[in-house]
Amino acid sequence: MPSHEAGQGGEEPQEQADLTRAELKDRATAGVLIVVTRGLLIMLLALAGNIVVARLLAPRDFGVVAIGMTFVLFAGLISQGGLGVGLIRRAEPPSAAELGTLTTLQAAVTGAFVVVAVAVAPTFGRVGWVTAVMMTSMPFAAVQLPGRILLERALLFRRLVVVEVSEVVFYQAWAVGTVAAGFGVWGLATATVVRALAGGTTMAWACPEGLVRPRCSFLLVRPLLGFGLRFQAVDATLLVRIQALNGSIAAISGLSTLGLWVLAGRLMQVPDLVFQALWRVSFPTMSRLVAQKEDVVCLVERALRIAAVGTGLVLTGLTGAAAGLVPGVFGEQWKEASTIIPGACLALAIGGCVSVATQGYLYAIGDATAVLRAALVQAGLWFAVALPLLPLIGPVSIGIGWGVSAVAEAVVLGRAATRRLRVSLIRPLLVPVATGVCSASVGWMIAEREGADLRSGTLGGACAVALFVVCMAVLDRPALRETWRFAVASMRAASRRQHRG
Repeated sequence: MPSHEAGQGGEEPQEQADLTRAELKDRATAGVLIVVTRGLLIMLLALAGNIVVARLLAPRDFGVVAIGMTFVLFAGLISQGGLGVGLIRRAEPPSAAELGTLTTLQAAVTGAFVVVAVAVAPTFGRVGWVTAVMMTSMPFAAVQLPGRILLERALLFRRLVVVEVSEVVFYQAWAVGTVAAGFGVWGLATATVVRALAGGTTMAWACPEGLVRPRCSFLLVRPLLGFGLRFQAVDATLLVRIQALNGSIAAISGLSTLGLWVLAGRLMQVPDLVFQALWRVSFPTMSRLVAQKEDVVCLVERALRIAAVGTGLVLTGLTGAAAGLVPGVFGEQWKEASTIIPGACLALAIGGCVSVATQGYLYAIGDATAVLRAALVQAGLWFAVALPLLPLIGPVSIGIGWGVSAVAEAVVLGRAATRRLRVSLIRPLLVPVATGVCSASVGWMIAEREGADLRSGTLGGACAVALFVVCMAVLDRPALRETWRFAVASMRAASRRQHRG
């Protein structure tokens, strides 16, 4: 380990040194609640800001910003190359030279994108210039990369959440203020730059060890390239899948159907908060345990049980309420969006839970190829099932395609994990998924029978959750008790870490 370099601004945070299994468990457990809370807070802040800005701008302005953000996401995906992830999963801490080189590389690549964007901006008019302004945020965001790597490795999620929430606060404050002052779409474009600057400044406070001197030695990061590109290919697959699916739905069934799918996707962001937290925490935790040569079989099975029961409560309630919730809140014209929800929830109940339990482990041992293969299978099968059925049965086909493709993804990930670990992935899922399907079906029927409005949706969702809990208490009480204990432990661990500052 290059300890002489680590002492020059690239050393890991003091809290990371020699983490015991107990401390690792404490940080991971607290991290789940912290990241879920972060997601909820950011969602609420974004919702409040969007409501204000939407009243001041035209839909076309939002479309212009959406185009610019698409280019920012793609350019960021290419520039990162997944190299930082390789440093997170590695047993030895990154040196200052490695972090400095990585920062220089990303800043150089993103800087090149900015130059290209400015050069071609006049050709595309206002859309081009807005995109160019938004792209200038990327080199500033590169400054945060070393701090993010060190904090992720140390499982110091509270500090990361402070950085991410500060970005959203500054973004929304600047966007709302400038748009209200009459700057229009340029307020949203420049808010992207303000967000990057706020994130970099906050990161300097949250992780001063991440402030490194720029270096230029590609040989230092070259060993990370293979794993990094495969990891990044997974994110690229997901991004392309979203854009291609949206375009295909609009081409086959029109913009109205696309709107129904977009609304359903927004509703699915609620359970997705839990999954995102579990995914985010599982990777650095598994990386630490694998590096310490710990037995992770029990952890994988436990993660699957807790994910299946914990998210089952949310997914069952959402499905049971959907038939009344969607038309009751958004209007009768959006009723068909509710038909997408059951298949989407089943997809997360199976594919999402298996992914939470296995993906972090596969990344930790360096098998990004298996995860990429699963993502490609899911994307291909989703298109193959949903699109041919779309003209025949309507929006419900999108949920069906998601559900079928998620099962296939779970099979691919499960096979990759069980080749290395003697784990059972079917048994922990069987009772929660079966119970959830039955409970959600009862809730759905209640919501429809009672009038398919907000009152009936609330009743259907509540009945579905209550039935799920009762059935789990009868059929698999240990799993229900284990999930409850984890939730309590997560709150206690988060509280302890807050009191420690």
